Amino acid sequence: MKFKTIILAAAAIAASVACTHKTPTTTLSGAYGIDSPKEVNISIPELGLDTTVAVIDKQFTIDLPVDPTKTGLIRVGREKVNFIPDGTPMTLVFNANHTINLLTQDPAKSIQERLNQYESAIKEFEAAAKAQLDSLGEDATAEAKEKIYDEYQAAVSELSRKVLAENKDNAVAVYALDNLQFDAPVAELDTLIKSLDTNVSNNKSLAALKKAVKAQIETGEGKKFTDFEVGAQKFSDYVGNGKYVLVDFWASWCGPCKEEIPNIKKVYNKYNGEDFDVLSVAVWDKATASISAANALGITWKQIIDAQRIPTDIYGIQGIPHIMLIGPDGTILKRDLRGADIEAEVAKYVKAKR
Repeated sequence: MKFKTIILAAAAIAASVACTHKTPTTTLSGAYGIDSPKEVNISIPELGLDTTVAVIDKQFTIDLPVDPTKTGLIRVGREKVNFIPDGTPMTLVFNANHTINLLTQDPAKSIQERLNQYESAIKEFEAAAKAQLDSLGEDATAEAKEKIYDEYQAAVSELSRKVLAENKDNAVAVYALDNLQFDAPVAELDTLIKSLDTNVSNNKSLAALKKAVKAQIETGEGKKFTDFEVGAQKFSDYVGNGKYVLVDFWASWCGPCKEEIPNIKKVYNKYNGEDFDVLSVAVWDKATASISAANALGITWKQIIDAQRIPTDIYGIQGIPHIMLIGPDGTILKRDLRGADIEAEVAKYVKAKR
């Protein structure tokens, strides 16, 4: 239950701790300059904590629970910083540009410090990648931009694997997995999750990822498709009926989805016929927006509109576009196709029209 405090609740918590002298706490404090915030919100959902403490005379102090396997969030206005209640004293710094930082007073012992260093390294990767992209200029090719993105993602993934291996017993692993989920193979994600300390692997922040990984394994390559129904349409109306079918899960607001449409259109025009077809499934989108975008993009093949999360939950799809090839008997042959790989995969099974 959310509870909002001004200063009395914070004082009560501090007083309670002072009386017992036994309960370990994570002390969070802040002292600000002229432009100080009015209040600070702290939430640690798994510990049932969501509190707002007032900044009085440009400072505050609050004692919080200790659990280095849990994730939290500190908000000041629109700014936020990730937080791990590791039991060490921390200081919230409110910068002149209204950004916030969380500094640890005992870096050698602090789990939060490990998170700070990890997130700082990723920001450096981002800045370097942005600088490279800016240096390319407006006439840069898609291939050149893609190379920079791939190098950035490889650096993030390499660091995330290293950080996760060193933090299997604390919540830093949760943040590392969050950065790995769109890049690492599903089998590796499953192994990494199972390698964590039980208290970390049971972190509710990982619930969606664990569910998606389970679904991806159950609907992986070599498995038969799982049917679903949207209105009067069934997925089985289009797949598993004697044709190879390229299935594109997409949304009208998704830039990368729209970038793949020309690749799909090329394959459709070149291969559609008795042996091959294409199906677009609009997810996470308004039906009217999907229909409008489909018309504008020249999608002339079969479509399922307004599927929302029904198929993405079943297939464990975390991001779109997600393009898969399904065989004539309903076997999933390939998942997560992009770019030139779409035609390369289709060409393994289907002859181009003469």
